[in-house]
Amino acid sequence: MELIGTILFALAAFLLFNVLFALLYILSKSAGIGFYRWITHDLDFLVILSFPLLGLTQWAASSIYGRFNWFVARVLLILYTIVIFIIAIVSFIVFAYIEDNR
Repeated sequence: MELIGTILFALAAFLLFNVLFALLYILSKSAGIGFYRWITHDLDFLVILSFPLLGLTQWAASSIYGRFNWFVARVLLILYTIVIFIIAIVSFIVFAYIEDNR
């Protein structure tokens, strides 16, 4: 059960980082792209290492901004942020339940 709790806590933490990164993308597309390039420095191994922290939102935001205009893209990013925030909260609740019943 400790392994499952650890996995859930890591998932929730990674999702919270993605929520913060999505909020940066909602404020400005160029700020999100610039921050991601600054973190990875366009090096492949840093892209792989930073994927759990920022990769999901980078992929989603670049796909959304590529397909829709800026208004629709920001509305979809707000919905995306709400969904991953809810999943993070549920992961924290399940983690707490597992740790309490240990």
